[in-house]
Amino acid sequence: MDLFTLIKANIRRKKGTFISILILMLISSMSLTLILSVRKSCDESLEDIYSYSDSATVLSYIRDSRFTAEMEQKLRDHPLIDHINVIQSVGTDQAVVGNHVNNNTWYLTPLIKDLKLVNSSCTGYEKDLPKLQKGEIYLSYGSKAKLKCNLGEKITIYACHTQYEFTIKGFVAEPMLGSMNMGWKWQFVSDEDFAKILADAKKEDGREDHYWACKLVEVYRAKDCSLSDLKFKRQINLDTGLVSSSWGSQAKETSAHYTNIYAELILGIMFAFIIILVIVVLIVMGHSISTGIEMDYTNLGILKAQGFSSLRIKSMFLIQYLFAEVIGTVFGIAAAIPLIGVLTSVFDNMSGFIADTKIAVGKTLIVLALIFAVSTLFILFSARKVSKITPIRAISGGKSEIYFDSRLKAPIGQKGLSALLALRQFTSSKRRYIASVVIASLLIFFMLMINGIGDTLNSKKAVEMMGGYYYDVEIYLNERINKDVCDKIVKAAEEVTEVHARYFNRQQYFSINGEEISCSIRAYPEDTYVSKGRACIYDNEIAVTELVADELGIKIGDKVTVTKNEYSGEYIVSGYFPCMNDTGKAFMMSLDGACKLGLDNSIGFGGLNLSDSSKAAEVVNAINAKFGNDLFTAKDVSDGEEDDEEFEMYNTAVFAMKTVIYSFSIIFALIVISMVCSKAFTQEKTDIGIYKSQGFTSRNLRMQFAVRFLIVAVIGSVIGTVFGLMFIEKILTMLLKSLGIASFYCDFTVLSVSIPIAVICLCFFVFAYFVSRKIKKVGIRQLVTE
Repeated sequence: MDLFTLIKANIRRKKGTFISILILMLISSMSLTLILSVRKSCDESLEDIYSYSDSATVLSYIRDSRFTAEMEQKLRDHPLIDHINVIQSVGTDQAVVGNHVNNNTWYLTPLIKDLKLVNSSCTGYEKDLPKLQKGEIYLSYGSKAKLKCNLGEKITIYACHTQYEFTIKGFVAEPMLGSMNMGWKWQFVSDEDFAKILADAKKEDGREDHYWACKLVEVYRAKDCSLSDLKFKRQINLDTGLVSSSWGSQAKETSAHYTNIYAELILGIMFAFIIILVIVVLIVMGHSISTGIEMDYTNLGILKAQGFSSLRIKSMFLIQYLFAEVIGTVFGIAAAIPLIGVLTSVFDNMSGFIADTKIAVGKTLIVLALIFAVSTLFILFSARKVSKITPIRAISGGKSEIYFDSRLKAPIGQKGLSALLALRQFTSSKRRYIASVVIASLLIFFMLMINGIGDTLNSKKAVEMMGGYYYDVEIYLNERINKDVCDKIVKAAEEVTEVHARYFNRQQYFSINGEEISCSIRAYPEDTYVSKGRACIYDNEIAVTELVADELGIKIGDKVTVTKNEYSGEYIVSGYFPCMNDTGKAFMMSLDGACKLGLDNSIGFGGLNLSDSSKAAEVVNAINAKFGNDLFTAKDVSDGEEDDEEFEMYNTAVFAMKTVIYSFSIIFALIVISMVCSKAFTQEKTDIGIYKSQGFTSRNLRMQFAVRFLIVAVIGSVIGTVFGLMFIEKILTMLLKSLGIASFYCDFTVLSVSIPIAVICLCFFVFAYFVSRKIKKVGIRQLVTE
């Protein structure tokens, strides 16, 4: 009972510390609960949609003529397959809603699946899925954000050299291809409309570069098959050739990865930041305990004289701080619950389904229990000084001197006396500020990390080194063009300015040693950044990403078998290149190399990266003036007329992360400085009284406090910046590997580095000056003692 009486009195006497720990833990526990619950909501809701829609293990899109009766029979008889569904479909060339254009292939079918219809407010699902009438279409929910379209709007779809107009009847949660970031989509029209479109498709001569009359083949794994989705897909391909003969295919495992990839990325980064904040809480507690023991040296010695053991005194600290953590955690979880649904809905447009709100009780409690366990050990470790306190020494006033006890003492001069005194106070008792330096370093580190992510989006060098396309001029192709036309376009551009990189390519799926891999067929492979080896400049070479090399167990110099339809060839791996297509599961070959596998000599996309981006408009005018016709049109991508919804959402997500991280950093800085200043103020009452007796004003002394913490912030900023430049790229590479980024490159600018430093330094200075206002109440008689 006496122990709890002491704990109660200690909390009352040091309520500022207690409240600070409570607030810090409230923020941390609320954030952890939100992050874990949103992740659970997204993952489990997606599984519910897969189950409701009876999604296949593998979905392939294959040309009618290539899906032979023999292949179908092989699939139906295969021992690893439970059953297959074959759905007649028609592929499209383009879809237009207002000013928004989508050039990816859509697969149109009648409404034949169990699907959930998103309600008009986009907050849940309707009970029923009405049948479509002629002229109506259901779009997957991911198309809504991609095309910025709404119910009742008109959509024009181009296929079979014909355009078809529909009214958007609603949006459905189609899970296999429905997320915003997937190019291919599965859309639904009425039986009457589909019959008309299919008849038009079958009139065509069946050109290989169009996806018109085709089959969607759903393959369901047998219940006793223990293979993963991807291994099942590979084995089926080796045995039946389905995947090699298809335009593309999707395993459910891959679909789930693509669908929730943005949620995983954003929540992963935020989770790492919150763990850092938890570490900050531990550091603050350790500093508070250590300083508290020094300040209460005599009182603790008296307690020992009264029979309190070191263990009981340590238990007092343990219960006091854990109690603050528990209360903060309870309030944090309570505050998080109503926000889970709000944050979860942020990802609905990107994922293509409405996620149900689910609270991750189990995971949250496990993580919090781990935090409490670490806190217990940390508190006991921080309170170890209690064991060295002896009653006789404490009662006799034998406490060690804690002011200016360092060998390192900064000089004091007449000029700039206040600033020099602040520096002297810091160097003479630097141990007191180590925790603040560490905290400033951690905050700077994470602020630099989020700035690095944001700056990379607008860095030409960074985008290229990570396998993306950064082009100043885009060539809008109405039909595919050959290499000769590409050369003429480049020559026209070079008459205006030097071309840094030529992006003329097409995407196609091939099989490498039986594994379906996305291939970037490039007219100018030599312009591609290669991280190791060299580009595939000859027609018997390919370059692969490091992810593909690891997954297939191949290396530079190895020979692999590349298959497409009935064609097959042996190719040499010439090098590794970065690529974010299909989240890094990709390879590259030259246009000549692709022609060896039965593909025609044509290109589907064009773009130019100019050495002088300001010449983009002139280049566009030169190209259009020289070649302007119905075949293609050059466009300056910086003119702002075209927008990329995915890029906008990514930018929005990065901005939101910046806001959260900067806001939390400022809040934590305020609380930490308040605690440290309060301790320092109590420890230095005598010194303050002496300074006042020598003519120092309250303003002088407050400035000393502020300058002292400015020094702390500067040192912490330097340490955080150095460690950031050393390790941020490595950490982000690990975090973003799921996006296919094998080596993240941060192109830090002066602003991206200086802004976090300025924010932290300013916060430390301003908050220290604000918190030190108690100095005004200090009187010389009250504090100057002999």
